[in-house]
Amino acid sequence: MNNTLMDAIKEADGRYLNDIELRSFDELATAFQTRVATYTSIKEQNKTLVLNALRRLIQTPHRQVVQEHGPQCQRDMMFTLEYIAKGVLLNDQDGFMEEYLVWMQNIIRAFHRQDACVVAYRMLKEEVRSNIPGEQANLMGIYLDKLIEALDTGI
Repeated sequence: MNNTLMDAIKEADGRYLNDIELRSFDELATAFQTRVATYTSIKEQNKTLVLNALRRLIQTPHRQVVQEHGPQCQRDMMFTLEYIAKGVLLNDQDGFMEEYLVWMQNIIRAFHRQDACVVAYRMLKEEVRSNIPGEQANLMGIYLDKLIEALDTGI
């Protein structure tokens, strides 16, 4: 459950939630089946999506990164998809940003691999668009866009 919902529950101590506060729960319930299906798709296809993105990356000027750090790239990209799956399931973009994105951004910068990672995650996003059904790919795209922007611009 995302932070907004948890905050509403905490603030409602001693009273019932009002209609505005309940709207977040309605929205979560309405989209829950899509979120579960997205989580399942990521879980089932994560390795294939990542390997396809890395195969494409090796055909770019960033070939050396894959040759030298392929297993680490695969591990990190699969870990990223796991965090995206959790964020999608819980409808928690803020948690993804706070718990994962900033950490990942710092690691990638420390190794000076931002450029290669931006290209790799763009390719991963293309793989998602090609292999995951529409609304599920859209949900995943939100998280991938945030990651790509953070790696690309430092924001």
